[in-house]
Amino acid sequence: MIVRDFEYGDLKQVMEIVYNSFEEYYTSDFFLSIWQASPEGFIVAEEGGKVVGFVMGVISEPGTIRILMICVREGYRNRGIGSELMSRIAKRFRNARKIRLEVKVTNKDAIRFYKKHGFVIKETLSEFYPDNQDGYLMEKLLF
Repeated sequence: MIVRDFEYGDLKQVMEIVYNSFEEYYTSDFFLSIWQASPEGFIVAEEGGKVVGFVMGVISEPGTIRILMICVREGYRNRGIGSELMSRIAKRFRNARKIRLEVKVTNKDAIRFYKKHGFVIKETLSEFYPDNQDGYLMEKLLF
């Protein structure tokens, strides 16, 4: 597995992973605007020339990384790819003291993954998602 910075040519594969993993619709402009705003925070994992996962993160406030999205292609999950991406984003923003993210309260697999990586639920976000589902704000302190 190769972990590297996102490139424009990865866009189609990243969007394919998202459309097969999430219910929400995201435009190509969404991904490109995140890449433009925080190119160092858009990282992909590749196997055999195929993008199999990615993470997008930004510095949302001084010392805080906000993970906007992390996703691994179905069929490649539970192989350490998500863990490696999470590790890389934390290393990329070395001066950060914490990582925050939001997750649907119904996404039990993701919540389990985040807890395994030291995240704790900080609060419930009522009707946070476009489909009015609640979310959790999760946080991990970095030392």
